[in-house]
Amino acid sequence: MRKKPKVVWVGSTRITPITAKERREIAKRVKKQQEQLRKTYREVHGKIVDFITHTIDDGTLYFSVRFKDKTSFCLRCASDMFVVGADLSDWKNGDNNIIREYTRPIPR
Repeated sequence: MRKKPKVVWVGSTRITPITAKERREIAKRVKKQQEQLRKTYREVHGKIVDFITHTIDDGTLYFSVRFKDKTSFCLRCASDMFVVGADLSDWKNGDNNIIREYTRPIPR
């Protein structure tokens, strides 16, 4: 006799447990994704991490991963600030009356 799956209610949504077949399919997709991620930085795969550091210098964020074999993998992240618009306005009567707008397209 087949066992009836237990139903759980989350708010007004009915949730049933996933089947063994669905678990196998999910595991297969996860394994495939992990294999693709290992190919991104092939030189790093399989190394043992010694420690991880992070610093900020001149607006750049550095992540450094040091391995037991005395090699290091460093990621640098930077964000730029740029003007996307400017305006000249008159505040003499207490209201913001824009005289002229200067706009520039956002660089991508």
